[in-house]
Amino acid sequence: MEQNKAPIWDKLKKYQKKEHIWLHVPAHCGGAGLPPPLQGEFAAWARYDLTELPGLDDLAEPGGIIARAQMLAARAFGAAETFFLVNGASAGVRAMIRAVCNPGDIILIGRNAHRSHLEALAFTGAEPRYLPVAEAGGMPLNVTAEAVRDGLRRFPQAKAVFITSPSYYGVAADLAAIAELTREARALLLVDEAHGAHFAFSQDLPEPAGPYCDLRVQSWHKTLGALTPGAVLHCHGERIDRKRLRRAVQEVQTSSPSYPLLATLDAVRREMALRGAKTTAEMLRMAAGLRRVLRDFLPLFERREARQSGFDLDETRITVLAARAGICGLALGRHLSEQGIEVELYNPHHLLAIVSPGYKVEWTGQLAGILAGMPFSEMAQTFDRPLPPPPPPVCLPREVYFRPAKPVKLEEAVGDVAAEAVVCSPPGIPLLLPGERITAEIAEYLIAARQYGVVFQGIDSLGRINVCQ
Repeated sequence: MEQNKAPIWDKLKKYQKKEHIWLHVPAHCGGAGLPPPLQGEFAAWARYDLTELPGLDDLAEPGGIIARAQMLAARAFGAAETFFLVNGASAGVRAMIRAVCNPGDIILIGRNAHRSHLEALAFTGAEPRYLPVAEAGGMPLNVTAEAVRDGLRRFPQAKAVFITSPSYYGVAADLAAIAELTREARALLLVDEAHGAHFAFSQDLPEPAGPYCDLRVQSWHKTLGALTPGAVLHCHGERIDRKRLRRAVQEVQTSSPSYPLLATLDAVRREMALRGAKTTAEMLRMAAGLRRVLRDFLPLFERREARQSGFDLDETRITVLAARAGICGLALGRHLSEQGIEVELYNPHHLLAIVSPGYKVEWTGQLAGILAGMPFSEMAQTFDRPLPPPPPPVCLPREVYFRPAKPVKLEEAVGDVAAEAVVCSPPGIPLLLPGERITAEIAEYLIAARQYGVVFQGIDSLGRINVCQ
């Protein structure tokens, strides 16, 4: 069975069987040149940290082991062509937009898109029109099919629709309905499926984006176990210019790719192709056990709530609704961290926990014991500000990119135009986008959130934000 093979990993192992005189990069010469403190810890890994030597192929122009590994990945995930990404899903997002958009093209983008799309807009000169994100009780959901329909009605010339599904919280959009709308409008459907690479392997998870989209990005380090920041870009649509797509992928990648990272992408594909159903079933089983424990102490966002709003939910992602319990999510997250429990995200309103293939079942019992002694009464929620509405756009991202900027105190920035994104990372979703006018509501929210302990990228330690001059 061809999916049993792992061309990159098998070749790297074979390469180690012969002694080599190292007269090439990287300079650590297989680990011998690492600084002494690292030689013990990293020596085994460094042996596989090679470069484009004869027989090891070239990620920029693959024709050997990398090409075969990518072909196997495409078959496993039902794609026409798959590209390995060593610069993360962010590179894939940039490549998707670069591959399909020209200067002046309209692209509809969900307002929950990762900040990586901004660089592609600045590069291409495409003009974004943002789609609102539905919410329920303060919980952000996703973009509805109705929002896409309205966007296409207002902008029938749109070249593409860019949807993030699932969202950071695991909320999956109705891609079947959205795909039908985009086909009718002759627009392309691009999907950031960074957090949903495991969907294809279980009917108990939301539908994968593959059958509906033209291009999609998956972050295999987020859900499948590859090294950070391993990701892939899948091409599905016949309307995609493959030559332009390949060039776009090459332009956003390093010319010195990590072979250990490529090897983990290759090995993860093999594991999922052979045992993906078993792996995802085990993830769901352990997530169900963790949910049962957490429900005894805290309210959770549940699948039935997502479906009532027209969405679906990846139940391996567990969102604790701290604000609904009257608890400060920041205080809870910090207390858990002090006890050795690290969650994916915590903010004033939510905590997000992810059950992945490496989750250990005994952790559930350990967490239950810690929660039983948690001083919840000392964690009262005092930050009750809802997110303000998105501010109005004034300039295109490309225009802002080339304009001079200056730092201004948030208190004095009302009415100015933001010169860069303001992001809370994770999840990396901008609250303020370049080119948007800073409203009083936005400024007041950011000031209050910072005073409460929230850290934002795009605001310096003195509370200043860069604005257009």
